[in-house]
Amino acid sequence: MEAGETALESLGRELVEEANIELLSMPVLKSLHFNRQSSRRDHVAVYLITDYRQTAPKKPDAEVAEAGFFPIDALPEETTPATRRRIAELFAGEPTAAYW
Repeated sequence: MEAGETALESLGRELVEEANIELLSMPVLKSLHFNRQSSRRDHVAVYLITDYRQTAPKKPDAEVAEAGFFPIDALPEETTPATRRRIAELFAGEPTAAYW
């Protein structure tokens, strides 16, 4: 988050910067995870976003090599285990973990 931003403002900014996505309605905060591998203070918020528009396809840049939309059962091989766990928590009813 940038200094002075709320979590929701940060989410909106990151979506525009990293995926050319604009929120059309309020996202739903689904979980909050402590990422102890990153730092002693890093937390990751997981939002469910169902109402949005992509203004243009995301082109590769220094921060994002590739972006796309995928069916849950056909995620790219490179999808991290932590990301797969969050998806299972959201869509397969797995218990929500406290840690990333």
